[in-house]
Amino acid sequence: MASKFNSLLNTLGAGFNLKDTARGFLRPKGQMGDWQHAARTFSDDNFRLAPKAKFLYHVYFDINGSALRDNSLKDRHQFEVGLLVKSVDLPKYTVKTMTLNQYNRKKVVQLTHDRTAINFRFHDDRADIVNRLWQNYYAYYYADPLIGQRKYYPPNSATRGPSDIKVNYGFDNNSSLPFFNQIVLYQLNNRKYASYTLVNPLIASFNHDSPNSAEQSGGSSECSMSIIYEGISYDIGNIDSGNVRGFAQEHYDKNPSPLSPAGGGTKTIFGTGGVLAGISSIADSVNKGDFLTAGISAINTYQNAKGLTKAGIAVEGTKLIGGLAAVGAGVAISGIKDTIFPSKSVVNSTKATPPDFP
Repeated sequence: MASKFNSLLNTLGAGFNLKDTARGFLRPKGQMGDWQHAARTFSDDNFRLAPKAKFLYHVYFDINGSALRDNSLKDRHQFEVGLLVKSVDLPKYTVKTMTLNQYNRKKVVQLTHDRTAINFRFHDDRADIVNRLWQNYYAYYYADPLIGQRKYYPPNSATRGPSDIKVNYGFDNNSSLPFFNQIVLYQLNNRKYASYTLVNPLIASFNHDSPNSAEQSGGSSECSMSIIYEGISYDIGNIDSGNVRGFAQEHYDKNPSPLSPAGGGTKTIFGTGGVLAGISSIADSVNKGDFLTAGISAINTYQNAKGLTKAGIAVEGTKLIGGLAAVGAGVAISGIKDTIFPSKSVVNSTKATPPDFP
């Protein structure tokens, strides 16, 4: 075992140039380096200060099952409603202030604050999930949809007395519980989330789209909705199982990537799915209690380790050590001083076999 380890160290040390390494410490930027203030600001510490991506978000609609006429909307489609959100606003505030005179000195005081409505845009899906969401909401708070179906709109109803109107109309549907328990907006980034929970939300407006025969070549139908609410609560945390409600459940591909240790991995040491990454993945899965994934990763990592060759290890070692020297000295594997070019990664040293043509 010791001899194999020494052989591995010797192989990794192939191509190591002490002169280049010393030059790297003495001239860390070579001859063409520039200042990296902005790059360091946004890339250091695992991109901690990098701006969030707009398309990484999730919406969870907590629908009150007691308010539904169509129970499948909650039992089957509650998580899908959030997936159909095309865009959504985050909360916006306006603080009302007043400027007073304090012995001829201007003093600004706060009076109150207002929250603007949250605007949603939905894909008008072919399963009519968003349409059914509005239909259930409308029928829960207002009697008109049900009355319209029963044709209780007598002619000349404006001239009839109260005794002639035997059914309820409008906002008179015995609805006391809220339709939405809450609506939660999530921003996702770097395996973390920031949530905005809307308290007692109500729909202030709902708009169906406008069909247009000129949109035959493109354009998809959508619905829009604005929500007003009584309060808001904030939270931040890590994206763990169940922390982001409704996320990674419906239509979510949970099969591991072929590049990951659980999905096959690669016959490398330092690669994304290499041997070292496999060992780390096994330990992480064991800590989480996911022993099945740990076992699969262990088998794949063992098979990949068996497939390592001296030539492949030498290439990886040369790239690793040469790259460290290049960072300081500007001497890359390309051989051009103070210049670094990207090079093709080598997965293994197996030569490609030409295909047989008929």
